[in-house]
Order: sequence, then structure tokens, then C-alpha cells
Amino acid sequence: MFKKVILCALAALLLASCGSHKDLAYFQEVVESGQIDGSVGKINTIQPGDVLTISVSSSRPELAVPYNLFSSRSQIATSSANSSNRIISNVTYEGYTVDAKGDIDFPVLGAIHVGGLNRYEIAEKIKEMLVPVMPDPVVTVTIVNFYVTVIGEVARPGTYNFPGDRLTLLEALGFSGDLTVYGNREKVMVIREENGGRHVEVLNLKSKDIFSSPYFYLKQNDVVYVEAVGTKAKSVSTFTTYFPVITSLASLGTAIASMLYYIANAQRFMNN
Repeated sequence: MFKKVILCALAALLLASCGSHKDLAYFQEVVESGQIDGSVGKINTIQPGDVLTISVSSSRPELAVPYNLFSSRSQIATSSANSSNRIISNVTYEGYTVDAKGDIDFPVLGAIHVGGLNRYEIAEKIKEMLVPVMPDPVVTVTIVNFYVTVIGEVARPGTYNFPGDRLTLLEALGFSGDLTVYGNREKVMVIREENGGRHVEVLNLKSKDIFSSPYFYLKQNDVVYVEAVGTKAKSVSTFTTYFPVITSLASLGTAIASMLYYIANAQRFMNN
């Protein structure tokens, strides 16, 4: 009888795992091959509160020094060849915080409006301002605080800092370890603060429409929330969660029943 119960439980577990495959699959509307319509994401523009690092260089380095906001940490090292001390300098460029007006306070040049521009446009703007004072200026701009928060039914929820200018929803989910089996593929929420307001968009990972959504490409400080599945799937997941406990208790019951059986047989043998 006990073996039949175990076999039925295993069969139910296998059926539950097979039946949930459709719930876990992404892009079910996408054909096996072919082109998927969708716009290419634009490079993120700068908003108030963003932090930028800006470095300026030139063929005449001494002319670029006043335009760089940096900190220099010096370290004394000993050369094994002549046992003399030499100074090694590690230069770290400091960040510029964009104020509420979309401006930064740049050395020598003063206030520069960067709000609404991407980092390449900012670099070109500063370069044009530097052309009269130095030959062939090179300006590099980087967004320091490209943070995206991923919470809900993912393997590793948290806040992540991403390099570069563009980040897709799928890349953010990949960084967080992908959705768990309890994550609802049809309800992935993107929360975005923009133009003084908070906007929410619900995306369906099973649909190809996500590729044309303006929320498929994330922006700095976006929050991605993965909703849990419904009550029906939760009941299946509950059985899956407690199945090892059930089998352990059943094994313990079998051991106790076997022990009682042998004790009863031993007593019957002694009485005979």
C-alpha cells in the first residue's frame, strides 16, 4: 500500500513539472526564425541627479589639467634595481552631479547645461568650448550611477550598477539570475521616474510586443518588479516544496511499522 502511495506522489510531481513548462517559456508568440519588429533603443539622456565623470586630454597635457576634476593618490614604491624610492600616482576622476536645472559646474568653463543630452552630445559640447584654448581636445563622459533595481520573483533581487549606455529588460533579468519558477512571465512591471512623475508599465515576456515597448530598454534608476504567479500555481508549488518532508515522514512511518512487525514476530516466536 505504501509503495502505491509513493508512486502516485511521484507521478503527480512529474505531471506538475511537465504542465508548468508552458507557464515558464518565454516569447511563445515568436516564430522559430525570422525578424522581430521593434525599435532600437536610444542612448539614455542625462537627468537631474545623475553623476558623470568627465576627463579632458590633449596633445599638450599641461593645458588639459585645469579642466579635470580629479583626486590623485600617491604611493611610494621601492625599485629593486637601484633601491631608490619612486612615486606612483593613481588618478581617479571625480563625479559631477547634475543639479535640478540640468547643469553641472565645470572647472574654468563654469555652468554647462547637460540635461536632456546623451554622453556623446555632452562630450562634443565641451570639446567645442575647449577648441579655442587647446589643440585637439579629447573629452570622455561616463554615467556613474546607471543603477537598476530588480525585485520580486527573481533568483538574486537587488540593485545593480551597469556599464554602458543601453540596457534591456532581459539583460537586467539575466543579471539578477532570471525569474524563479514562481515568477509570472506575463506580469513584469517596470517603474520609471521621469519628468517629475512616476510611470508604470506591465510587460508580458511571452509576447513579442515587449520588443517594441519603450520600456524594453531601461533607464537609470528604473525598478523592475516580477509578480508572483496565481493561487493555482501556488498550490502546485506548495506541494513541490513540502514533498521532501512528506516522503521523509512516510519513510519514518515505514521504519516504525517494520520495527513493530519484527517485535510482534519475535514475541510470537518466544511464546511458541
